[in-house]
Amino acid sequence: MGYYRWILRTEDDDGRWFQQDGAPMPNPLEYDGPPQQAANHLRDVFVRTLSSPAPGPRAITVRVWEGHHPVGEPQAETEWSRE
Repeated sequence: MGYYRWILRTEDDDGRWFQQDGAPMPNPLEYDGPPQQAANHLRDVFVRTLSSPAPGPRAITVRVWEGHHPVGEPQAETEWSRE
């Protein structure tokens, strides 16, 4: 099992971006897989949880670092958009 620190950015319908690095998921996340799989897992969870009630965020970006601290460039990044 590896640990991955993550940062979630969400965009609202007015084009404003917001960043969070905590709830609703543990941070760092304990995940058995490579960084891109961890990022994709987080993206899927956030899309499900943040889209209810509809319409939820217009877009999300998840950035993932291996270990307990976000140092340097992320090892993985993934995005999702309603459009």
